[in-house]
Amino acid sequence: MLDFKSLRKAEMLVAWVRNGEARKALIVGHGFIGVELALMLSDLGVAVTVVGRRPWVMPRVLDRPTSDMARNALEGRGVGLRLGIPAEAFIETVTGTAVRLVGGEVLHADLVVAATGVKPHVEFIDGTDIVTDWGVHVDDHMRTTVAGIYAAGDVAEAADWLTGERYVHAIFPNAVAQAKIAAANALGADITYDGAESMNSLKHLGVPIVAIGTTEGADDVLRSEQGEARRSVYLSNGRIIGAQLAGDIAAAGVYRSLMLKRADVRAYGPGLAAPSFGYAAIVSDALSGSTC
Repeated sequence: MLDFKSLRKAEMLVAWVRNGEARKALIVGHGFIGVELALMLSDLGVAVTVVGRRPWVMPRVLDRPTSDMARNALEGRGVGLRLGIPAEAFIETVTGTAVRLVGGEVLHADLVVAATGVKPHVEFIDGTDIVTDWGVHVDDHMRTTVAGIYAAGDVAEAADWLTGERYVHAIFPNAVAQAKIAAANALGADITYDGAESMNSLKHLGVPIVAIGTTEGADDVLRSEQGEARRSVYLSNGRIIGAQLAGDIAAAGVYRSLMLKRADVRAYGPGLAAPSFGYAAIVSDALSGSTC
């Protein structure tokens, strides 16, 4: 059984496949990492089944309509899905590692991979005065609870830019922004961090998908569907708190920009989610003097 949290493990996994040691794989975890891994292994000729405890793929970041598109694309690529039945344990059998589901069913494979999400390694600071929970607690200067010690990246449990609550948003842009601020402040600067944001993209599915922000706490949702393209825009008090695009993701940057600016977008009405909405609409309003 492998996890998938280091380059060495990834290289080991690919080597097993190319050496013919893995023809059937089970992936426990149906988030972005699990889906990307399933696609890679399937492309290498491995029969892949993804096991997940919730009944739709990528449940933490995708709403149900967008998830359904991802599911159809995965199944179209030959990936098997066992969703809605949690994995209970990894077990050793005479044929190797297997997965036992809640209810007792046992699934066998040549290769079992745990892709169950980010778990920062904070054990090495147990017993110190550095406060940890999911990750290392940091303030808006990326300072830990011990003077002179900073944290950034996947280990940092920083404030979410929208809710203000602590969260580990383990994506590359957050890590880069946090590292710059931590380094500058460690050298004597006084720079604050606006907060981490949630953003994920899936480009190898055959259907490009981008999810930004959150779906929680919305008081209005605008949706559109045109052919293979879908958009969902989540609003709270007239401001974008999240958006999901599938098929045509060209406007993802526009929604993200409006979200981060906390712009009031009520003037756009239902057209905010229209397939035609994008930079052109913003420029047109700016030229006409309209404000949002």
